[in-house]
Amino acid sequence: MNISSDTRRQVPQARIFRRLADSALFKTYRQAFVQATGLPLSIIPVNKEDHCQDLEEGTVNAFCHALNGGNSACRECQMVDRCFRGEGGDRAKTVTCFANLRETAVPIRSGGRTLAILRTGQVFLKTPSAEDFDRARAVLEEQGCDGRKIAEFEMKWREAKVVTREHYEGAVTLLAAFAIQLSDLQNRIFLEEENHEPDLIRTAKRYVEENLEERICLDELAKVCSVSTFYFCKVFKRTTGMTLTEYVNRRRIEWSKVKLMEPDSRVVEVAFDVGYQSLSQFNRCFRKYVGVSPTRFRQRSTFRPAVQLAIAS
Repeated sequence: MNISSDTRRQVPQARIFRRLADSALFKTYRQAFVQATGLPLSIIPVNKEDHCQDLEEGTVNAFCHALNGGNSACRECQMVDRCFRGEGGDRAKTVTCFANLRETAVPIRSGGRTLAILRTGQVFLKTPSAEDFDRARAVLEEQGCDGRKIAEFEMKWREAKVVTREHYEGAVTLLAAFAIQLSDLQNRIFLEEENHEPDLIRTAKRYVEENLEERICLDELAKVCSVSTFYFCKVFKRTTGMTLTEYVNRRRIEWSKVKLMEPDSRVVEVAFDVGYQSLSQFNRCFRKYVGVSPTRFRQRSTFRPAVQLAIAS
């Protein structure tokens, strides 16, 4: 679900990011992703002041970690960093750095803004030749590295993983699907941080999650929560900032975004699977909360190789 800009200003983004990065969902997925693809995976905030995990040892290859010392000391790498942290993008962004390593950032978006980024790559898409390090050597010399240090860097550079383009693009597609799940979790964290939810609301949300594909009746839900319909509506709106109908629609749309990433899914089937009674109702709600049609969302979320950026010349 989308969170208003007012809510974002009230909740410290550093705390939201920390909870997201420390979540069991992210940690479990990162372990599975690294084991399945052989690629590193880190999560970084758009606001660099919040946290800097992307260069911690174990989340980058040996060359990048040695070059940066864990703190983004390299000017060229800082340029990549600034490129990835820009808030304007709404899809995966891929760059090739001065050392000819491929790297990709996948945005985790909420309320039309990118608040955190999944970062992977730092690999070659073809086996490097003896001449391929020449450009990197020139950059390192310009930054004052002596011959001994450059030789150490080159040794680690040649140890970088080589993957096929198909393998790499498949891994980024997996990240795009995972970013949708993290966006949903991020939105929930926003609401939890902003609202100290009473038991009534927790009960209501649990009921909604368990019956999302069914018709959800306000009177029935109020009975489940053991309160009057009037009192339920008053407390639900005050706590979540939404009516029950809006909350249910937002949850269904978030669920549909995940299902639309499945390669064999059909829009009409997704619409009914997540609880909508007609395709037109689903399309209307999807456009309202996402800003594009379900078909356009799926096309946009499917990874396409991005235009490579010239990071160093």
